[in-house]
Amino acid sequence: MAVDSDAEARLDDGERGKWTMTDEDARQYVRGAVDATVSLVESTFGPAGMEKLIVTEDKQNRRERVRVGDAGRIFDAIERMDGFAHPVAALFVDGADGMQSGLHDGTSTAVLLAGAFLDEGFELVDQGLAPSSVVVGYGIARARAGAVLDDLARSVEPDDQETLADVAATTMTTNLESAVRQDLSRRVASTVTQLSAGRDDGWINTDHAKILSQPGAESEVVDGLVLSRPTDAGPNGWGIDESIDDATIAILDREIDFEETASVLDGGEGVTLSSPEAADTYRAQLSDRIESTAETLVARGVDVLVCLEKLDESIVRPFEEAGIAVVDKATYPKEDVYRLAEATDGTVVSNLSELTDERLGRAERVGQRTVGEEVWTAFEGCPGPVLTVVASASTAEEARRREEALEDAIETTAIALMDGQLLPGAGAPAAAVATEIREHATEVTGREQLAVEAFADALDSIPATLARNAGHDPVAAVAALRTAHAADGRSAAGIDPQTGDPVDAWDAGVVEPRRVFSQAIETAAAIVEQLLTIDTVLYPNVTLPGYTPRSERN
Repeated sequence: MAVDSDAEARLDDGERGKWTMTDEDARQYVRGAVDATVSLVESTFGPAGMEKLIVTEDKQNRRERVRVGDAGRIFDAIERMDGFAHPVAALFVDGADGMQSGLHDGTSTAVLLAGAFLDEGFELVDQGLAPSSVVVGYGIARARAGAVLDDLARSVEPDDQETLADVAATTMTTNLESAVRQDLSRRVASTVTQLSAGRDDGWINTDHAKILSQPGAESEVVDGLVLSRPTDAGPNGWGIDESIDDATIAILDREIDFEETASVLDGGEGVTLSSPEAADTYRAQLSDRIESTAETLVARGVDVLVCLEKLDESIVRPFEEAGIAVVDKATYPKEDVYRLAEATDGTVVSNLSELTDERLGRAERVGQRTVGEEVWTAFEGCPGPVLTVVASASTAEEARRREEALEDAIETTAIALMDGQLLPGAGAPAAAVATEIREHATEVTGREQLAVEAFADALDSIPATLARNAGHDPVAAVAALRTAHAADGRSAAGIDPQTGDPVDAWDAGVVEPRRVFSQAIETAAAIVEQLLTIDTVLYPNVTLPGYTPRSERN
């Protein structure tokens, strides 16, 4: 939103250097920034939401265009480029970022709720209600919301694969064909269940699940880790020429430097060669040392050497000639060498001298193949709790989108299984909480009652946006949904994206972890407490620009 010119006109020359807004002007400044930020993600919400094409930078600071369809990734793409320079927008986005980093779902819900809570709250403040009263009333409503969600929630067990697959499918709102979504959701459910097996604490480490997708790949779940490297990565190792059974694996995170331990030293530190004879002796001793080390590893049963760094060809060639397959420059991503150690029950070492028998990893099979623009080295039949979920794709862009969808689905499904609680989706929780709060709002005395009712009205923004993005009349859809919930105190009715009519979300298989919606409400409320109570905007000695994003319709 642009700075109000009338507000600037009210500042005399002595005050202009401090750039201060107070009261109504400050609220309008905050409200405009919030509305503009919400507008960035509103049209992406729900299974019928649209996507954004964003020009940003990748992690190597190279310009790229990405298609994204949820608030978390939209904000991330913007922050990788110029970011949110506007102070209010930055506060708003920072408050919502925790949803994406912690839960991988619910960020859009939190943003929409925060925007609606602030709109309703500002309306009450404009009518004379103190911001602190709005915050208190919202707190009362949140407490009631928790009780409603307790009654609405259902439990889920690890053997309920169908329900866990529904959770995964609900999360993957990316534009996927129905058959593809169902196939991938079943693989996600199976993966999360396997990751949970054998743990007494109930914790599921989703870092033990790697996601891969490349054009030409076939969808599967590999019992172990698939190391992926670009075909142009430039390692010196030949990799795995032929499949290796019952493989013993050594894993290093540093390059091997035999010069550090070479004994031909003419002048103390480092290698100083004072004559041609000394150089010949040094090279011969260094070559003997490399060959001796390779023979020692072979004698200990090492079949595969995996190194995070690129190894020198003078080291790789003798190792391979001795019968050790070398996979070097395994930096894509570099965390995979540590994940490989988890999978093979081995230990990552920095020096070959640290490589005891107990630190060697094992796999039933190790093989290698080229898939799309990557070389995949598969370590299968591993003893550790690591799995690789592979998704088929026809293009590189489709592969990226499926990897993102699977990443979110695994995180969300794991949360559902760890918590053991589910809620119906499709806007049903918001409608159920709104109905309950309206029914009991009159029990709240004082001005806070108005804020409690406003909280319920704001919740309607969730089903209304779902209906609007699906092409239906949001007013009619919300009215029909209110009627359905009024008729049944524990209704799971949500919005059917096909018809806009109420549908039982449990029966439709649209379910989500209880924690996602609960956390969305808490995140939105925290944002409101930060922004609703701002009555002065002060930025000393700077003339701030306005915040006027371009309309999507222009």
